[in-house]
Amino acid sequence: MFKFQFNSVADFFAMGIYGFYVWVAYGAFFAVILWNWWQPRMERRRIVRLLRARGERQQEQQGGNATSATQQQSAQQ
Repeated sequence: MFKFQFNSVADFFAMGIYGFYVWVAYGAFFAVILWNWWQPRMERRRIVRLLRARGERQQEQQGGNATSATQQQSAQQ
């Protein structure tokens, strides 16, 4: 059975001379986990924004070409 090795919760958080190392390790672990969760979402948002802008630009070019072609046809008649 698991036995709690500390006399109090304060002793658990202090962890003697190893407390600083332990809590820095926990902090680094959670920072990496947070980064691995956050970064792909930001990258996806950037890529979606880029693709939308590219699609809008293509639609403008196609719409602009169709308009100029229509104007050329009516000018020829």
